[in-house]
Amino acid sequence: MAKIGSYSIGVDLGGTKILAAVVDAAGKVIGRAKKTTQADQGPTHVTSRIIKVVEEAIISADIRKQDIVSFGMGAPGTVDSKNGVVVELTNLVGWQNIPLARTLRKDWLDVPVSLSNDVRVAAIGEHRVGAGVGVDNLIAVFVGTGIGGGLVLNGKVFEGARGTAGEVGHMIMMMDGPYAFGTGVRGGIEALASRSAIERDLRHGLDRGRTSVLPELMAEKDGALTSSVLAKAVARNDTLTVEVLRRAAYYLGLHAATLINAFDPNMLVYGGGVMEGLGKWMLPQIDSTARQYCINRTNLDQVHIVEAKLGEEAGAIGAALMSRDGLVARK
Repeated sequence: MAKIGSYSIGVDLGGTKILAAVVDAAGKVIGRAKKTTQADQGPTHVTSRIIKVVEEAIISADIRKQDIVSFGMGAPGTVDSKNGVVVELTNLVGWQNIPLARTLRKDWLDVPVSLSNDVRVAAIGEHRVGAGVGVDNLIAVFVGTGIGGGLVLNGKVFEGARGTAGEVGHMIMMMDGPYAFGTGVRGGIEALASRSAIERDLRHGLDRGRTSVLPELMAEKDGALTSSVLAKAVARNDTLTVEVLRRAAYYLGLHAATLINAFDPNMLVYGGGVMEGLGKWMLPQIDSTARQYCINRTNLDQVHIVEAKLGEEAGAIGAALMSRDGLVARK
C-alpha cells in the first residue's frame, strides 16, 4: 500500500478524449485511464466522466483515493487558473465560466485542484520529465488538429499579464492567408501547418484530380486522413502528400525562426499527433529552415529543436506536477 499523500492526479481534457494519470512526486505514471469526452452532452456530463476516468486511473494504480494529495487538469481553451474557472473551451459545448475546481473538490475529494491550458501543462510535463529536462528556456509546440504551445522562461512557466501567453498557433505567417478552423484568425501557423490545414490541402488536391495513394490508405481507416495514413503515404513517396507536408514543414520552420528570434530559447520541443507520426521526417526540415531565418547566428548550435518524449501523457503528467507546485506554495 502506498504512503498516504504520495500521489497526484493529472487530467488532460480534450474535445474527443479524457486522459487521467496517477503520478508520483518524480513525475512517473503509475496508473492511467482514458475515456471519450462526449463533449456534445455538456459540462455536467463531461465533469462526471472526468471523475469516472480519475477513479479508473486510481484503480489502475492500485492505490486508494486517500493517497491522492492534489489534482491538476489541463483544458483546451481559456482558463482562469487563479480562480479555478473554465472561461471558455474550444470544441466543447456550453463551457463558459464554469467553476470547475470548486465542483471537482465538492463532488470528488477535498484536495487542492489546479487548472490551466492543456498545451501549457503539456509544456510543463516536457520541461520537468520529458525532452526538456535541465533546460531553463524552452518553447513547446504541439502540432495536432490545431497548433498550441507553452513557454518556459528562466525555468518557470510564463503565463503573461492575462494568463493567455503561449498562443503560438495564431502567430501570423501569411498575410491574407487561409483561416484557422473555428477561430476567425487568418494566416496564422495553425491555418497553414496543423493537421486540419494539411488535410484541407490534401483533400483539395484530391478534388482537383491529383494522383495519390491516399484514397487507398484512407479506405483502411474508414475514410479518415489520420497521421498514420500520412506517414504511410510519405513512406511510399506519394507526390501530393510529400508536397503538402514539405510546405507545412517550411512554414513551421519560419515559425520556429520567429520564436527563436523573439525568445532566444535553449530548446524548441515539438509534440502532438502530427509530430508523433511524422516527426522524424518533418523535424529536420523545420530545423533547417529555422536556422536559415534566425537573425542572430552566434552560438546557434546551442539552440536545439527536438521531438517531445512523453506522447499523449504529457498533459496529464504536467497537470499533476503543476498541482504539486501548489502544495509546495501552501507550505
